[in-house]
Amino acid sequence: MQWFDLGRLQNLSRAPENVSGTSLARRARGGGDAVANPMSTAQRFAWLDGISTVTVCAAAMAVLPATVPAGAPIGTVVRVAVVTLVCIVAFYYNDLYNFEAPHDVGHLFRRLCRALGLSALVLAAAYLLFPQFIPGGNLTSYVLPIVLVFVLASRVAIYTLAKRRPFSQRVLLLGSGRVAGEIVRHIRSRPDLALQVIGALGPVTDVLPAKRLGDYADLGEIVGRHRPDRIIVAMPDRRGSLPVASLLACRFRRVTIEEGAQVYERITGQLAVESLNPSTLIFGDGFRVRRWNLVVMRALSLAAALAALIVTAPLIGLIALAIRLESPGPAFFVQERVGLRGRRFRLVKFRTMRVAAPSDDSIWGRDNASRVTRIGAVLRRYRLDELPQCWNVLRGDMNLVGPRPEMASNVATFAAAIPYYEFRHEVRPGLTGWAQVKAGYSMSMEEVTRKLCYDLYYIKHMSPAFDLRIMVDTVKFVLSGERPG
Repeated sequence: MQWFDLGRLQNLSRAPENVSGTSLARRARGGGDAVANPMSTAQRFAWLDGISTVTVCAAAMAVLPATVPAGAPIGTVVRVAVVTLVCIVAFYYNDLYNFEAPHDVGHLFRRLCRALGLSALVLAAAYLLFPQFIPGGNLTSYVLPIVLVFVLASRVAIYTLAKRRPFSQRVLLLGSGRVAGEIVRHIRSRPDLALQVIGALGPVTDVLPAKRLGDYADLGEIVGRHRPDRIIVAMPDRRGSLPVASLLACRFRRVTIEEGAQVYERITGQLAVESLNPSTLIFGDGFRVRRWNLVVMRALSLAAALAALIVTAPLIGLIALAIRLESPGPAFFVQERVGLRGRRFRLVKFRTMRVAAPSDDSIWGRDNASRVTRIGAVLRRYRLDELPQCWNVLRGDMNLVGPRPEMASNVATFAAAIPYYEFRHEVRPGLTGWAQVKAGYSMSMEEVTRKLCYDLYYIKHMSPAFDLRIMVDTVKFVLSGERPG
């Protein structure tokens, strides 16, 4: 089936950029023309799950005709659509479309059981409130267990075939370093990437992330011997060592050639800071946002912040009272942060920690976990401590989605240690962001650098659709109480 071609899964595992509507270097298996606006792997699996659920419902109706309610066909379609939509949403909130999570049979089975159990509860509540949506008889109770078996079997079959010929592609890697290592790790651990790493080329002195097949000069011989479908160039330094003639020959022989930083960006949802250079930022794709998109994103932020403040006003009062009763100090915590174009503003949030000792002025000491109060722990777990920041959104200091504003006292330290750190101040900061749903809190310089990679990815691909994806992910983490990353 063309819409779910296993042989092209390796080109389509790119949910973040598809949501954002941005097209990168999309190449078909033959290495020829770019693929226009392909669906992500997650979207394809959602379609597969939806069609599977509809098929199971139709089969159940055919086998059990007495359970189908009387009425116009459109009524039956709506009832089946409700069951299908509830199942897909439950799958999403149980990480069945997050391919960086473990997807072995045991994890798949547990997630599917949780998802279908949640679906049963939601449908039962919906049927109590809206009895007209009941499909009739016990149809739903038959459908959900069959969906469990059908989806589990299809996922296992697809994941197994995706790593085998002829559905997978053989990948040859040129280079070493962190980016090359991360590419190999993702290819080997993620079942949705229909790729197989056959080896790597590089100097004997380098620690390669895969089996060493030779040096860069041996590329022509290695390609003739192992016949890779794809070559990923992730060399940390290409000056004088890039085998240009051999790569051009491979290109003419219809071997797909990809740049390592682009592959890393596509499969991780991050930008590789160490691979960035000024020419890439100036002449490359992305980092351009239409004025109309900025207006839409700002309008959505204002509407959501105003609605949130109105709806949660009683809750905000109760939380403030509980904080004052548990520990001495103000209910709200006000701190100077850095926003758009380096402008400083006063960020407001609920106080979740006891007041710090005056001598504890280190970057990380101010956020010592031992100082978190009991109420503060609950607020942090469900992100309720961020509610007062809706006021900052209304004031214009922040948007609903964007890079999290950093403490003013830390910015100089981070900018001096991390390349391109100040670039995140070129957009309005947000209450939530791509880095927040992917990496959570940062408590070390390494974690700050990792979050910057996500922030730069967001800045490159920012759009209203991408913001919507981030908000949906934020709701998922808020409801689950889990920390991303």
